[in-house]
Amino acid sequence: MFCIAAFIVLAIISIFSASHRKLAKQALSCTLRRVTLRPCDSSFKEETKNKLLSHVANRTPKLVKAADIGIEITSFLLVILTVWSLAVSIESGLNLFVWGTCNPSNASSCSLSAETCSIDKVQKSFWTLTLEGKPYQWFIDQAQGFGNTVANIPTRLQKWDANNYLPQNVTYFYAKDSTKPTALEIIDPGCTVCSRLLKNIKASDFENKYNLAYIAYPIKNPSKEGAYKFKNSYTITRYLESLKINKLNNQKTPTDWQILERIYTWKNSENIAYQQRINSAMNQAQVIALLHVWLKDIGYSSQQIEQIESDANSQKVADIIKQNQDIVENKVKTVSIPTIIFGERRHDGLVKEQDLK
Repeated sequence: MFCIAAFIVLAIISIFSASHRKLAKQALSCTLRRVTLRPCDSSFKEETKNKLLSHVANRTPKLVKAADIGIEITSFLLVILTVWSLAVSIESGLNLFVWGTCNPSNASSCSLSAETCSIDKVQKSFWTLTLEGKPYQWFIDQAQGFGNTVANIPTRLQKWDANNYLPQNVTYFYAKDSTKPTALEIIDPGCTVCSRLLKNIKASDFENKYNLAYIAYPIKNPSKEGAYKFKNSYTITRYLESLKINKLNNQKTPTDWQILERIYTWKNSENIAYQQRINSAMNQAQVIALLHVWLKDIGYSSQQIEQIESDANSQKVADIIKQNQDIVENKVKTVSIPTIIFGERRHDGLVKEQDLK
């Protein structure tokens, strides 16, 4: 271990100091012998250790033996930490390539990824699992996560066609034009990054260049069964799917898209974004009341709004949402919201305006 540790240290030092490069070469030779299960060059090992121990011997001779043991322990720990760091770096780089984030279980925590509302997963730490008497589970989880990333490398290399992932009762921002390609965005009504994506789409005129469709995917709260990352997202998603069933004729933009646009871009009389109010200050009843006001404003009658509410609470809509969740989780397999498919690629997280042009 000492030779390997010495090579690690000397390799770094020799980048800045030419005087240490000869020793670095010797350490490399010794390391190559060790990794091929051959004995290390004992003269290099003893010479280097003696130089280190001579400083201790000159000051406190009694500590030479302890220092010798300390060097061996430090060498072992340095090699372990270096190997671990390299493994983490390789895994993070692979995750960034496949998922667009270095941490698939919490995509928004990676500073190298695009801005996103991550689809979080609960992963217990090594120490938590150790206290539970299951430290081995941490290694199993890490191995499964790495294996999943490797298995999904083809998804990054494939050519993506948005038409293969369109949801049931799909609606387009404008009437479908067979001469235009299709784009599909996956959004959460409560995700602030999704609202910024829509603004970028509008600013780049993207919705006029593509047949733009969407899947509403309320992000689940991994820590609480039946709860969502943004508390009113599922309620709004139910209404969006109900509006696809209860269409209003003579609308340039479908009414479900109009509701999404109001959530993402409109502000109330106090100049506070509706999305912010919905996420932080409104309960379910208040959100439904707001949607009813907007639906009446768009042109629905009271009877039509009652039907929309009835369908929103139906098993039919619940099944549609489950089917959409299956598309996102098992076909698109994204870990970042928003995700948008266009130009034969899957783009994870916020896409800049210039990249949409």
